[in-house]
Amino acid sequence: MQIQEFGTPVISAPVVPTVSMRQARLVLLAAGLLDDVETAINALAEPARSAARIEWDYATELRRDWPLLITLAAALGLSGAQVDALFAAAAVL
Repeated sequence: MQIQEFGTPVISAPVVPTVSMRQARLVLLAAGLLDDVETAINALAEPARSAARIEWDYATELRRDWPLLITLAAALGLSGAQVDALFAAAAVL
C-alpha cells in the first residue's frame, strides 16, 4: 500500500499473476524483446537450456513467479516493475 501526500491510503493495482503464452509472446514482440528471450534461452548451459526450451515452447501460460521467467528477466536486465508492466500490457491482448 502506498501513502499519498495527505495520508490517504492508496491500494496499488495487483500484479497480473498469469498470462497466456500467446499474450506473452505478443507483448514481447511489441516491446522488441522476443528475439532477446530466444537468445537468452539459447545462452543457458545444458541441461537448463533444454528444460527452458521445453517450458517456453510447450507451456500454455506464463506465471509471474515462474523461475524461468525470473531467470530470463535478469538476463534481459528487466526490473520487477518492467516485468509487471509487461504482464499488465499482455493481459489486455
